[in-house]
Amino acid sequence: MLRAWASRTHGTGVDKVGILLVIAVLSLSTTAAVGQDDGQEYRILKVGGQETMSGYLTAWVDVAPDDRTVGLSATQGFPFRTFPIDDETNVQEMDIGNWYAGSRIRFSPSGKYLLLQQLFYLDFAPNKDRPIKYEVIELASKRAVLSLDDLYAAAITPDERTLLTLGKDGVRVFDISSGKSDPIKLARTGNAIAISTDGRFVAVAHRPTREEAATLTALRNDKKALKTAEKIGQVVVIYDRSTMERVALLDELFDKVFRLEYSPDGTDLWIHAKAHSRKGGNPNPDQSYVDVADASTHLMKRTSFPSLALYEPDFRISPDGSLFAIGSQQGRFMEVHLYDRSTGSMKDRFVLSYRLFEKMFSKAEFPSDGRLSFVFLPDGKRLLMTFGNRLIEWNYAP
Repeated sequence: MLRAWASRTHGTGVDKVGILLVIAVLSLSTTAAVGQDDGQEYRILKVGGQETMSGYLTAWVDVAPDDRTVGLSATQGFPFRTFPIDDETNVQEMDIGNWYAGSRIRFSPSGKYLLLQQLFYLDFAPNKDRPIKYEVIELASKRAVLSLDDLYAAAITPDERTLLTLGKDGVRVFDISSGKSDPIKLARTGNAIAISTDGRFVAVAHRPTREEAATLTALRNDKKALKTAEKIGQVVVIYDRSTMERVALLDELFDKVFRLEYSPDGTDLWIHAKAHSRKGGNPNPDQSYVDVADASTHLMKRTSFPSLALYEPDFRISPDGSLFAIGSQQGRFMEVHLYDRSTGSMKDRFVLSYRLFEKMFSKAEFPSDGRLSFVFLPDGKRLLMTFGNRLIEWNYAP
């Protein structure tokens, strides 16, 4: 049902209590290894040995499917950069054009392509849809093979042959190699789209019809709730990818859905949503949440992960699938929260606070532009997060 924000609490977790670690300054000129007073271990990475404040404010980070390469997108017209895990000085660059506020980057399943999604300095437009730009970059040729404007969402299929797009007219299918599109597959617009890990299903977030809203368990026989649902609520419909016929309707009314994503292990569908700005009862207007549905049964799970991030938060799972991480914010500082994926209980957090600023090497280091992206490293022990023109490597499982 539509979330009662008063019932959602922003998990605070319990920081580990430990002995203040002695700060170890390594002989490496590109990194610093330090311990926080809660026992957390981290390094501040100087990617490519950058010494100036101009440029390379990192907007997004991802790890390639080869589990050996880190990819970084930046704001403005600066290039996309890659480097081997554990060798951030060995940087390769690729021109991807000018993305003023940066782009969300995700590698395709085999690493053949990059999918770039336009970002804004203010991500959320909670009361209206905001068309954005997407590009598909072929890494081998270093060129854009598809560039599309005025989309609400897009996703590459697991076989990497097609791009499904969601726009004002509905769902289209583009052949990536030729750039040609099929006729409209689904003549219904929406806000978010995702393709299941096995490629069988397509999930789309729509504004509900009266008939759809009436089938939801929490809204049956409640005329007032049905009316509200049609105005500010959203539903998630599961379609058969080959026919685009409806397979299921998730039995939940969501706030505005900003992102749908199937988990890499194929077990979950994640629904990231945020309440309408005029919705009453919101204890914090910045609060959003990620709800979870079972990817095979299309039934809602009981776990939910909150965020107070000012920007649309990044979220990922650990390599073994046991942890769910989401970006958040507490006061002035951004945070990464680690949850037990199965129970939803908070396990740990990392706060990008003044203690990090104090470990900077010089005034040339720019600590933050207000956006936090992160990715788990394949060893199951470390997590990389953006920090202005630096990266932070957090050893969350020392």
